[in-house]
Amino acid sequence: MAQIPPSLQDLVNRFNQAQAQLQNVLLRKQQYEAELKEVEKAISEIERLPQDAKIFKNVGNFLVPQSRDVALQELRDRKELLELHVKTLTRQESMLREQLDKLREEINKELAKLRGGATEAAKGGG
Repeated sequence: MAQIPPSLQDLVNRFNQAQAQLQNVLLRKQQYEAELKEVEKAISEIERLPQDAKIFKNVGNFLVPQSRDVALQELRDRKELLELHVKTLTRQESMLREQLDKLREEINKELAKLRGGATEAAKGGG
């Protein structure tokens, strides 16, 4: 079997790196989306409570009392941050998918060149 040309090996390495980055982005995005759903559910539940309801925040091993308004504001701030993370990761995902498509095309072109060269060598050697 012929050796893989360095240019093709480089393309394959870049493709594998981009694929690993995409998997990492997708995992982080999934984690943020799950946390976002939890935050949205908590906001919904707290909004239904009366203004004077007792709310506790988990801080380490302790539950600390907190006002309804403060709890809602913290959750809304967290929700905004999570939405920003998801939006950023969605953009990264899109860019990585485009990069993978381009690399895939380049790899296929290089393989076609190799096959073409192998076909020519086989014809010339016969």
